[in-house]
Amino acid sequence: MSRQLPLDLTHAASFDLADFMVSSINRQAFDMIAGWPDWPAHAVALVGPAGCGKTHLGAAWATISDAVRAEPDMAPESVAAGAPVLIEDADRVGFDDTLLFHLFNWTRETGGRILFTARTAPTRWPVTLPDLKSRLATVPVMAIEAPDDDLLRMIVTKLFSDRQLQVDPAVIDYMMMRMDRSFDGARQLVAAMDARSLAGKREITKHLARECLDEPTVAKES
Repeated sequence: MSRQLPLDLTHAASFDLADFMVSSINRQAFDMIAGWPDWPAHAVALVGPAGCGKTHLGAAWATISDAVRAEPDMAPESVAAGAPVLIEDADRVGFDDTLLFHLFNWTRETGGRILFTARTAPTRWPVTLPDLKSRLATVPVMAIEAPDDDLLRMIVTKLFSDRQLQVDPAVIDYMMMRMDRSFDGARQLVAAMDARSLAGKREITKHLARECLDEPTVAKES
C-alpha cells in the first residue's frame, strides 16, 4: 500500500489575546497582558515551561503595545525612546549581558517597558554582570504552572483546531488518560497523530492515538 509522505507545513496558530485559553494556572499572566499598560514595574518576566502560552501572550502583547522584538545582535540605540521591548526566551537564546543591561536601563530612563519570556525566573539566568543581576532581581515574575485537566483538554482541542482537524471528544478523552501531562507533551502527541494521519490517509481515532503514544519519540508521563 502506498503511503503519503507528510509535508512539514507550518500550522498557523492565532496569537490574538481573545484566543488565549485562560484558567487558574495562567490567570495572573493573562491579566497582566490584558491590563497593559497598567503594570507593576517597567519590566516584567513571564515564566513557564515549553508550550505553556508564553509565546502567545508575548505576541499578543507585542501587537497591543507595538513592541520592538529584541534580537541578540541588535544595537540598543536602535530602540526608540519610550518604545516597549519584547525579549523572548531570554534565558536560552543567548542575549549578551551588556545588551540586556543597556536595554533595561534605556527603557526605564525613557519610559519604555520590557516583557521578558523565559522558562526560569530572571534570578536563575546565566548572568555574570553584577549590575544586570541586581536589576533582574527586581523584576516581577508572572509564572504559568503545569496545566490542570481542564486547560490541558482545551490545549489539545486548540492544537487540533490549529491544524484544521476536528476530533471526536472520545478520542481526546482517551488521550487525556494516557498522555504526558504537560504542554510540550500535548504538542508532540498532536503533531505525531497529525503526521501519521496524513501519511496513511487515516482518520484521527483512538487506535491512531495509541500507536503514537507507543512511539518512543512522543513524550510519556513518567
